[in-house]
Amino acid sequence: MNNDDGKKGILPMRTRRINDRRVKLMAAAKCFTLVWIVFTVATTGCAPLIANFMHVTGADLTPAAYEGLEKSSVAVVTITENSRFGDDISATMLSHAVGKILTSEVKDIELVRDDEVANWRDVHGWDQIDFAEIGRGVKADKVVAIEVLNLSLQEGPTLFRGQANIHLSVIESKSGEVLFSTDVEDFTYPTIAGGVSTSETTEARFRKLFVGNILAKRIARQFHPFDARDDFALDSITAR
Repeated sequence: MNNDDGKKGILPMRTRRINDRRVKLMAAAKCFTLVWIVFTVATTGCAPLIANFMHVTGADLTPAAYEGLEKSSVAVVTITENSRFGDDISATMLSHAVGKILTSEVKDIELVRDDEVANWRDVHGWDQIDFAEIGRGVKADKVVAIEVLNLSLQEGPTLFRGQANIHLSVIESKSGEVLFSTDVEDFTYPTIAGGVSTSETTEARFRKLFVGNILAKRIARQFHPFDARDDFALDSITAR
């Protein structure tokens, strides 16, 4: 009787082992098939198909330098040399543009509105640059702090050419701990010699292009995967 019971208990265990082995073999077969397809495509001169496959799956993207903004309440605070004395158009534009990209590209991020940050700084002083205190004041988990130095839009009286040095950091509001820090030094647009003639566009349009588009993308991509090939097309973007 006991022997019979023992045999009955062994059979399901053997069945599970066989099933597990089949699952592993099927997974290995699928993996081998995928590798074989990629190898076959490459050796038959169909490399564009591989490139398209990698692009669709996101395998060709550069990963984010910092992924900790996901599932967090985040305030974007931009400090320029002019914003220490009051609201500055470039600082406001950059914060808004970076926040818009983060909302689109970072999963489950909750962005604190620009006007909430501006109102807090109105009350407590624009020279207040304790980022953790600002974060606590607007009830944000983290602050993306953008410190802009040497921001300029013109190179000589007849050319628009954007230049800036950026110190970027992420601060935890509750503790004040710096969770991430990096520098974007000597960032210039256009990157080629010369610039955009002042006869071709206005300062307001060029500011929107450089600060609200080019510079904002370069900052925001620290926090989401991006296509490095976009840099090659940078100078082809024009101010309209």
